[in-house]
Amino acid sequence: MKPRIDSDFYQPDLFRSQLIQILNPDHPLILLSDKIDWKRFETVLGDCFCSDNGAPALPIRLMIGLLYLKHAFNESDESLVQRWIENPYWQYFCGFNTLQHELPLHPTSLVKWRQRVGAERLAELLRETIDLAVKEKQISPGELQQVNIDTTVQEKNIAFPTDSNLLHKAIRMLVKAARGKGIRLRQTYARVAKRTAIGVGRYAHAKQFRRMHRGIRKLKTWLGRLLREIWRNQPNPDQDLKRILELCARLHKQQPKDSCKLYSLHECEVACIGKGKAHKRYEFGQKVALATSNRGNWIVGIHLCPGNPYDGHTLTATLRNIESITGREVNSAYVDKGYRGHGYEGNAVIHIAGKSRGDLTGAERKRKKRRSAIEPKIGHMKSENRMGRCYLRGLAGDAMNAVLAAAGSNLRKLLRGLFFVFGLVRQEIVFVLLGKLGAQPVVGFRA
Repeated sequence: MKPRIDSDFYQPDLFRSQLIQILNPDHPLILLSDKIDWKRFETVLGDCFCSDNGAPALPIRLMIGLLYLKHAFNESDESLVQRWIENPYWQYFCGFNTLQHELPLHPTSLVKWRQRVGAERLAELLRETIDLAVKEKQISPGELQQVNIDTTVQEKNIAFPTDSNLLHKAIRMLVKAARGKGIRLRQTYARVAKRTAIGVGRYAHAKQFRRMHRGIRKLKTWLGRLLREIWRNQPNPDQDLKRILELCARLHKQQPKDSCKLYSLHECEVACIGKGKAHKRYEFGQKVALATSNRGNWIVGIHLCPGNPYDGHTLTATLRNIESITGREVNSAYVDKGYRGHGYEGNAVIHIAGKSRGDLTGAERKRKKRRSAIEPKIGHMKSENRMGRCYLRGLAGDAMNAVLAAAGSNLRKLLRGLFFVFGLVRQEIVFVLLGKLGAQPVVGFRA
């Protein structure tokens, strides 16, 4: 059903003090909440709630505000709910006028709401941060035409994939599925499979590789027996059981040097990506292409690249994503050596790091040196905006988490800009007042 009207949801209480009368009106969150165009989200996301049946949906401003806060301050759905109750500034940011003692939703409502909206519409959160930065003159429109582009790995929340653990988990999945369908198995191998999987790990640690491989062969043999027995007892399985059988059969057949291996039974799309890092040889997740403004390091584009493609082959899609989010055509893109041989054909000039500078001007040399500024930006997004490990399900979850992390990162920059600007304004006002009163300002005074 359509969301509730704000006037019905955020009802004023005449017997309670208004938050704006209690809180600091110069707080960055209050200033930012008054500057954000909340109506644009109702226009873009309104068609997601067209049904006239069921209970009314939660207000769009509340959900958008919670998603902004979640990725700006690195909170999970559960911790976001708890901190929202304790923080009146967060409540004002989400549109409430009086102090709330109970959250009007359950943390799982955020999950359902994200799945209904999707990553494409959630990109509107990123567009709003860029438009607001341009409006507040924290970034000029010309800066959006010169971008830095790079790729990184957004790891999935899975256990490190080893053959013994995957085989043991597949055996347990088959046994549980067979019992759920009423299939009687001659042997479940539950006890011996667990003991063998533990022993394989110990043999690997002790570098007793013959014993380790012998244990893996045993697990694979038991998995094959269970697969054949279930197929004999259930020749025409339903959709759920068929999916489990196909996954376990794929795991049973795969070899160590196969190109498209299965690394997780509950996240089948996970890819093994090696970026040449000394501290982490392989990462298990999805590749994400990221673009920042060359000067201010604002995130102006981000999109998911499933299947671990070559970096150069993602360049065209990344530039299109930047232009769709910012609404401006890119003139210059600065990339690293991983984009050699990209084959891009367009109006933007691609500057690859390490190539001869030629007849570049001083400003062009500075912009080329600024390409490496995207590297620490990626690190901050992973440590501060929840892009280091994705807890959302499937490829859709990977795409949504990347877009929301970019929006949260830009929101933090907006908050820092407002805090810095209004702090200086207050200090100048104090100095002016002291000057009019004839008092001498104290050295090192901070308003």
